[in-house]
Amino acid sequence: MATPKSKRELELIQECRVLIRKNPHLKKRKLNNIKDLDKRLYYIKVWAITESQPIFKLKNFENRCWRCSGGYHLDHIYPISMGFYNKISPEIIGNIKNLRFIPIKDNLSKGYKITEESHEVLRKFKRKGDIYKKRNKK
Repeated sequence: MATPKSKRELELIQECRVLIRKNPHLKKRKLNNIKDLDKRLYYIKVWAITESQPIFKLKNFENRCWRCSGGYHLDHIYPISMGFYNKISPEIIGNIKNLRFIPIKDNLSKGYKITEESHEVLRKFKRKGDIYKKRNKK
């Protein structure tokens, strides 16, 4: 039997559902498998913003491949997971300036590591003063 959910949990679930309905292509990403509801909502927001960017302008877009071994993955230079833990606005993590296509092998080995390039991306946003916007208004 499922445990009763708090009002906050129900609100988070509802917000996730609304965003998924608005962005049905996000269903493929299986974001609903993320147990932590705050984290799930953050990932959904980041991917909704990411997919709304003109990624076709990025180098190697034409080599994008989901399941092949020699293609390219869309990479968040500053990783989504670190954006969540460091309370960085989803608008920054999903921004085209934080995106690139890299070989699948490189993306999988990079994982959630923060590189010097990750820090450089954040420094550019920090100069604009919009890096640490509040994530939750509640």
